[in-house]
Amino acid sequence: MTADDLVRFSEVPLKVEALIPCPRMRISDLLALRPGSIVEAGRLAGENVDVLAGNAFLGIGELTKLDGKLMLRILGFRGED
Repeated sequence: MTADDLVRFSEVPLKVEALIPCPRMRISDLLALRPGSIVEAGRLAGENVDVLAGNAFLGIGELTKLDGKLMLRILGFRGED
């Protein structure tokens, strides 16, 4: 399949996720979560994370902060050298 073959799928929405490990939690702690609760992530800004698209490994990204928001910078895609 070539890039030209994929053009017909260019408007299909696809969920993209960055895997940010979180600590293990007891069920009681999980049940105590409310809107606004904070769960410490297992990564810091500047660290690399796996990026998934539709539950398939897409590549590697880097967590970064911009204007006080946590962002993801794509560093590379699967199969690139």
